[in-house]
Amino acid sequence: MANTTIDCQKITTLVFDVDDTLYDVGNGFTAHRNSDGATTFMTSKLNFPDAQSAKTLRDKYFRKYHSTVKALAVADEEGQLPIPDGWPAGKKFFEPNDLSEWWAEHLNFDLLGEKDAELIEMLESCPLKMVAFSNGPRKYVLRVLKEMGLGKVFPDEMVFTVTDVLPACKPEKVAFQKVFDAVGVTDPSQCVMVEDSMKNIRAAKELGMSTLLIAGLGRLKKTGNCEKDALADAAEATKSGDVPDDADPSVDVCIEHINEMKSALPGLWSLK
Repeated sequence: MANTTIDCQKITTLVFDVDDTLYDVGNGFTAHRNSDGATTFMTSKLNFPDAQSAKTLRDKYFRKYHSTVKALAVADEEGQLPIPDGWPAGKKFFEPNDLSEWWAEHLNFDLLGEKDAELIEMLESCPLKMVAFSNGPRKYVLRVLKEMGLGKVFPDEMVFTVTDVLPACKPEKVAFQKVFDAVGVTDPSQCVMVEDSMKNIRAAKELGMSTLLIAGLGRLKKTGNCEKDALADAAEATKSGDVPDDADPSVDVCIEHINEMKSALPGLWSLK
């Protein structure tokens, strides 16, 4: 665990990433979404001839932007998508809402597992302002939150996605600022960023936010569950260069799973 902590008394707002933060990285869902979930969309909708060529391009741009939507949008702007003959000059080939629809309708959400009553109760009982901020596209993110039973915790007006902040995305400062403005945050030091991404943790810390890193089950202390560890490794492999690091100075507190949050920071639940 990180060596510092968080002054809970000054916190008014909790900002949660969604993927690999509100559910465990080892459940297989991220590995599915970022592999065949992305490449099937690209071969079906973006004219890629095969999954390998789609994966190569997606991974190249994702490494920089940590968002499949932003990755494909930039690739489109740079003329790197296999646009078919006859496509109107100057017209965008990739539309973010197309990926949002595709993921919301075609991904295997069963991998998220059953609704976690303990998680729902913990988050619903927190007295602070609760915000979800994801680099995923909007319809997809709302589907994830619905499947997890977290719609009450994060009503639509408190959910922000990459499609709400484009052309920016996390970890860009302007993306965070758009969320701050929308929810009335004037002092980032009154916020905690709950994240699995080191890029986003570092950006949040630079903005003055406190940070809580979600490392994933077995990532700090090995569980001995080879299957779960393999799924977590597969998910991390799709997010090159962004593996959780609890020793990083930008991390205030680190836990393995979101359900440990109240035990790690009980003061957040005692505030009025």
